[in-house]
Amino acid sequence: MKFKKIILAIAILLTTVGCTENFDELEKDPVALSANPAGQLTFTQLCMSGDGYYQWRANLIYSGGFVQHYSGAWNQTEYGNKFKKSDDYATAIWRNGYANELKNVVDILDKTSGNPAMVNMNAVAKIMKVMVAQRLTDLYGDIPYSQAGKGFSEGIVTPKYDTQEEVYTAFFSELDEAYNQLNAGGGSVKGDLFYNGDISKWKKLANTLRLRLGMRLSEVKPQEAEKQVKAALQNGVFESNLDNCIMKHLDATFSDNPAAIDFRGNGLAYAFVGNEHGDHFSSLVIDYLRDNGDPRLTMLATPKTTSALPGKGGQPVQPGEKLYEGVRPGSFQWDVPGGASATSGIQSYFKQKTTPYLHVSYSETQLLLAEAAHRGWVTGTSAAEYYRKGVEAGIKQLLIYGATLPSQTDIDAYLDAKPLVAGTEKQQIGTQIWITYIFNSIEAYSNQRRTGFPVLLPITNPDSETGGVMPKRLYYPNDEMQKNEINYLKALERMGGTNDWLNKVWWDAN
Repeated sequence: MKFKKIILAIAILLTTVGCTENFDELEKDPVALSANPAGQLTFTQLCMSGDGYYQWRANLIYSGGFVQHYSGAWNQTEYGNKFKKSDDYATAIWRNGYANELKNVVDILDKTSGNPAMVNMNAVAKIMKVMVAQRLTDLYGDIPYSQAGKGFSEGIVTPKYDTQEEVYTAFFSELDEAYNQLNAGGGSVKGDLFYNGDISKWKKLANTLRLRLGMRLSEVKPQEAEKQVKAALQNGVFESNLDNCIMKHLDATFSDNPAAIDFRGNGLAYAFVGNEHGDHFSSLVIDYLRDNGDPRLTMLATPKTTSALPGKGGQPVQPGEKLYEGVRPGSFQWDVPGGASATSGIQSYFKQKTTPYLHVSYSETQLLLAEAAHRGWVTGTSAAEYYRKGVEAGIKQLLIYGATLPSQTDIDAYLDAKPLVAGTEKQQIGTQIWITYIFNSIEAYSNQRRTGFPVLLPITNPDSETGGVMPKRLYYPNDEMQKNEINYLKALERMGGTNDWLNKVWWDAN
């Protein structure tokens, strides 16, 4: 019954949108209005960043609070910064990720398998399956994967939990298969909102994801990590910001009701708008950007409007004066002297329904290659050169949001002043990835756990439920005990014996 509702929702969704070339094409095609692979691909891509329900909870509050991108709002501070449990927040992406995303891509795979006219669609579905499941396994650890999404097609309603190592092994195999499948004669890819069916772009995405996932194993399985990184680079990763995997959202009504299945607007932007006092960067972000003369400071943040001098209350900022201050993680925004006007907010173009969402970036690609070069895994280009390209791309990628870029002269001056320094390579690279994914905190949270960078500010609040220790994972929904008891208990036994968020995922050897 739930699957039928999703099919109906896809049909309704595709009959009500039409702002891009892809949507126009779908509207003209009666077949695309049914739950065929094109419609399911569109729906899945929309869900991945348009789901305001879990973008608010898993991305903004928990991941963004954990890695101290944001602070000051009540829920970010109380739950994300102080590390307090909320079943609603912790399980949001699990519930919607499986119900709305993984089921659809698995169904696409079933429908396109063995069809010569749909070889490319099948390959794209494999890549999408990896993208969806990567977030789930990196957040939770062991997850249902090999048998997931097969309740309708094969009657598997209690899927086994694969170990995270097994899931990653499957990822590498599927990405390699997808890369080799994609070809000019493999049929068109309709419904694609990422690349409009451009097969060359999808091939690069497969390899770039392989690079990301290879580097994720750097601490737990370095030989395998090196093997995957080399293979990804040889096959061809992103070459510029033009290759970035971006979801361009529509000017559509926001919804926080997961049953409404209205995911066309940017879900994170929806969370910024709906979160009371929820549009303030943490002091860790603002201090880093300001103290390093990073040109992204003014592109990301708004200046405060009062000086909020200690003991004197808020004093107006002088005309032409631009001062930037963040909220210290663990503190409420209204505890700052001067309140909201004494802290830096988020620029308005990040809070629009049409704000794009960046899934995978060229900036990350170059920064990960900088780390790989530093480790001696890749040669031909120095770590310093990869790093410079990664930082520059991270600045220029903000153009997609509507930010005004500094001149190339100013960018070059910043890059010259802040090169990669011997002895601090991992810290610099890790911190730059954290900044690059400031609006994709789920990815930043994973990379921070892998590398330990940036070094986060200590949480000293006495009411922290973990004693100030950042959670190492999100915990499973408790109703898994009733729905899938045997497999759930086996997973818990492997992951420390309890459903605790201080138990590390497999690749987290930091």
